[in-house]
Amino acid sequence: MDIIEDSDGVIFSVPCFQGHLPGILKNFTDHMAFMLHRPRYFTKKALVITTTGGVSARSTTKAMAAVLSGWGFNKCYQLPIMALSWNDYRPSAKDLKKTHDIAGKFYADISSGKLHVPGAGVLVPFNLFQAMTAAETDYPTEDNSFWRKYAGMRYAPGIPLTPGKKLLGWLIYQAGRRLLRSTTVTYRK
Repeated sequence: MDIIEDSDGVIFSVPCFQGHLPGILKNFTDHMAFMLHRPRYFTKKALVITTTGGVSARSTTKAMAAVLSGWGFNKCYQLPIMALSWNDYRPSAKDLKKTHDIAGKFYADISSGKLHVPGAGVLVPFNLFQAMTAAETDYPTEDNSFWRKYAGMRYAPGIPLTPGKKLLGWLIYQAGRRLLRSTTVTYRK
């Protein structure tokens, strides 16, 4: 995790097995599931490259990009490549151009230092978890400690938000607070 923290960008090369992430990678992302409610890589960019000998490269890159967005990655570029040969693949001119274009965008984005406005799908868990851990509880968790540093923020410091996204984050936060009033959250060690 610290290696990712020390980098500007990370390239994930992911094979596709039976239309999805391979089991060992799925085990890893499941093990790291706490990152979905304690994200940290807000200034990092990712490039997800997926190859497959048939179909589903695109759905596999989307799945991994969704996980990385949940971990806080600021932008996830996707490069799905479908090979029509299992043992004698040679990149087509189209694949080479697509690779060059996406890798160029990834590099230019990292070099620019630009931070992107997060999507609504990222604002939802950020604001819900913050709201649901704001109340004191008899069963404090790591989440309670983590979210205190973001009190009153609609997203991570330094990440740009449009006025509409700030409003959306605030509305989600308010919904989470109301939900917390009618929900009993328990946790026992």
